[in-house]
Amino acid sequence: MLRNLASMSSLNLFKAGVQFAIGTLIALFVLPAEYGLITFALPIIQLIALMTDLGLGSALIRQRDLSAEDAGAALALSLAIAAASGALLALLSMPIQGWAQMPGLSPVLNGLALATAFTIVAAVPRALLERDLHYQRIALVEGAATMQAALLCAGLVVLAEAGIWGLVAFHAALQAARALAFLVLTRRRYRFTSEWTRAVPLIRFGGWVLASNLVNFLARNAQGLLIGATLGASAVGLYGIAYQVMILPLMALAWPASGVLLATLSRLRERDDGKRHATFAAPVLALSLLTATLTFPLMSWIAIGLAFPAQRLLAPEWHHALPLIAALAPLGAIQALASYNGAVLIAAGRPRLQFTVNLISSLVLLAGFMLSLRFGLYAFVLTYLGLGAAVAAGQIGTALWCAALPPALYLRNLAVPAAATATGLASAALYGMAPSNWQDWAGMTLIYWCAVGAVSAWARRPILRAVRGLLPA
Repeated sequence: MLRNLASMSSLNLFKAGVQFAIGTLIALFVLPAEYGLITFALPIIQLIALMTDLGLGSALIRQRDLSAEDAGAALALSLAIAAASGALLALLSMPIQGWAQMPGLSPVLNGLALATAFTIVAAVPRALLERDLHYQRIALVEGAATMQAALLCAGLVVLAEAGIWGLVAFHAALQAARALAFLVLTRRRYRFTSEWTRAVPLIRFGGWVLASNLVNFLARNAQGLLIGATLGASAVGLYGIAYQVMILPLMALAWPASGVLLATLSRLRERDDGKRHATFAAPVLALSLLTATLTFPLMSWIAIGLAFPAQRLLAPEWHHALPLIAALAPLGAIQALASYNGAVLIAAGRPRLQFTVNLISSLVLLAGFMLSLRFGLYAFVLTYLGLGAAVAAGQIGTALWCAALPPALYLRNLAVPAAATATGLASAALYGMAPSNWQDWAGMTLIYWCAVGAVSAWARRPILRAVRGLLPA
């Protein structure tokens, strides 16, 4: 498990770094209002891709007996859906632009329609690789596709002064390369057939996964749509930057780790004849500790240490995003731990419970979003921080129950990263958290990370034990 986790985490860390660099590059060449068009458009194409996935990816990973014909039927269905979805998005681009009252949104959506189709095409062959635990191959494909798309984007933005069209090209090129490579790598794992009914059992299980992912997606991405429709493109651009920073631990670690955890727990459940209480607890506990060890200090440093370099490097229009980033950064660390809820429940065969938990969580968040918007963007962010932490706690609690993990043991498991982060913050506060020059900022950063490292090294036994627990037996 650790090798697969390392491959996928390294990949997503690379992807997160590339996307952060691209976002920063775009911010140097465009204003928040123009950047807001992309921030507003991306959730729309992601929603279409999610709805048309039908939960096939998770169903394929969990399916015990999967023939080449079953996989071929699922792939043929996804290809037809991909073509229809791309055409649908292109047709709806003008009505969406009129509803949002954002001039220039329609051509951006048209450009992203191709990326949407390729995203759908890539889902089934990628799931086949995950099913066989070929995460190293997935990492190589994803890394190479991200690099070529990033080079294309940088060239268009810097050399051709294409602005946000460089970002549109990035998404289209990335998804096209992924789809082609995954199809080639899995060409012997599927066999096309006209019997689409073979995909019905997969859709039946995947339907609950789809419903759960859909409500979770709506809660996670509705804020951008609501802010754009209520407060305008500039506000959604500022929020988009803060949101991208907040989900760094999710992109770099938690989301890829969730896929590895799902495949691993599914294998354990098959081996132990479904006695999940005896097998789920140890991997979940170990993965949660490693996640906290990495994300707690990172997101706390972002909350206190990102403001000074951002003020020096970005245009004044972007400085309004800094308090938003500081408020949302801690929530990103908490959400990273909560994201394992889905893998545990799906592997345990409880997709309905996952849907129920996500539905309640989403309704709570959406209600808070709509009530707080009238008070402005900062009130919206503070509401998200409070409600998001409460929702994450509920999701973690559900996963602990399903994995037969006592909450007290889980909290003790997080004591070391929490203590290391608290020590780092206290040390930075003593040094001074308001640097006036680069030397002071470097000193504060060094003091913070030295304190975090010292505490982690002193109490290293639980961390090393977690690493050993994820190594092959």
